[in-house]
Amino acid sequence: MNDQILSVSEFNAFVNQTLEFAYPEVVIEGELSSFKINQNKWVFFDLKDSASTVGCFMSVYQLNTPLEDGMLVRVRAQPKLTAWGKFSLTIRSVELAGEGSVKKAFELLRAQLEKEGMFVTERKRPLPEFPKRIGLITSKQAAAYNDFVTILNDRWSGVEVDHLQVQVQGEAAPAQVVGAIESFNSNADDYDVLVIIRGGGSAEDLQAFQTEPVARAVFGSKIPTLVAIGHEDDISLAELSADVRAATPTDAARLIVPDKTVFLQSIRAKHNLLSEYMQAKVYSKREVLTRFEHSLTTLLQSANTQLTAQENLLVTNLSHVFQISQKQFHELELKMNTLSPQAVLQRGYAVVSQGNVAIHSAKEVKIDSEIMIQLSKGKLRAKILGSL
Repeated sequence: MNDQILSVSEFNAFVNQTLEFAYPEVVIEGELSSFKINQNKWVFFDLKDSASTVGCFMSVYQLNTPLEDGMLVRVRAQPKLTAWGKFSLTIRSVELAGEGSVKKAFELLRAQLEKEGMFVTERKRPLPEFPKRIGLITSKQAAAYNDFVTILNDRWSGVEVDHLQVQVQGEAAPAQVVGAIESFNSNADDYDVLVIIRGGGSAEDLQAFQTEPVARAVFGSKIPTLVAIGHEDDISLAELSADVRAATPTDAARLIVPDKTVFLQSIRAKHNLLSEYMQAKVYSKREVLTRFEHSLTTLLQSANTQLTAQENLLVTNLSHVFQISQKQFHELELKMNTLSPQAVLQRGYAVVSQGNVAIHSAKEVKIDSEIMIQLSKGKLRAKILGSL
C-alpha cells in the first residue's frame, strides 16, 4: 500500500475542504475570553466552556455590540485550519447569550453613546400633533402590529400607515431594521413620523434594539422617531436614541394621534367658551354703545338748549341794537332837517347869489348889478341900488 504524501499546504486545503463540506456553518455558545482588537481592523478572542477552548477571528466591522471577557455569546462561524496550523473559527456573526451578557453590553454601549451626546433631551424633536402619514417598522406577524394599527384607527381617522416588514429578533433583525429606517428616510419629506415597535420579551429577544447600528440609525433619522419595544422595566438603546419613547406599541398609538372623542369634546367646549366670550363681548360693546348714545343725546340736547339760548340772546341783542340805531337815526334826521338849507329858508332867510356864486358880503356886488335871491318858495331877480 502506497501512502499518499501531502504537502503542508495541501493538507490544510484538504482539511478545510472537508470541514467546509461537513460543517459549512456552526453555531457555538461559550464564554468569551482573551478579547482583543489588532490595528483597529481585526478581532481575536477565544470561546471556552468548563473543559475546552477554541480561537475565533473576525473583522472589526462585524461588531454590532461591545464585547468583553466573561460575556456569554453565541457565534455563527465556519471552522477552519489556518496556514500556520491553528484551528479557529471564522466568525460571521456574534449574538449575546444570557441576560447578564446582554445587560453588560447594554451598559458599555450606553455609556459610549451617551458620551457622544446621542441621548440629550435638547436635540429631541416633538411629534406633529396631527400626522398624515406614518412609516411603521415591525413584524406584521407580531401582536404589536395589530395592537398599534387597531388603536390608531380607533382613536383617529385618515392617517396613512406605510409598513415595512422586518424581523424584530434574531441575527438578521438589526440589519433589517437599519435597512427599513434608511428606506423611509430616502423619502423623508413624505412622512411625519417614523414608528419602530415590537412586543415584550426576554433581554435576549430584545437585543436587536440594543445594537449600535440600530441606535445610530434611529438617532440619524431625518424623520421624527417614536420607538416602543414593549418592555416596561428596561429601556433599549433604540428608545434612548429616539425623539419619543413609548412604553408599549399601544401607548405609541396613543402618543401619535389624539382621541377623536376627546378631541371633539374639547372642540365643543372651546366652541362654547368662545361663544360665551363673544356674547359677553357683544353685551359689553352694546352697553358701551348705549352709554355713548345716551351721552350723545344728552350732549345734543344741551347743545340745542345752548344754541336756542344763544339764538334768543342774539335776537334780543340785535333788536336792542336796532332800536338804538333807529333812535340815533331819527335824532340825526331831525338834526339834518333842522340844519338843512330848506329849513333855514323856511324860517325867512334867503340865499343871495350872483352868477351861481353865493354872496356873503355887500362888498362883493356892484351898484346896478343883478343878483338872484333864493327864497323858501321861489326865486327873485333884483338890481343893486346901493349898500347900507
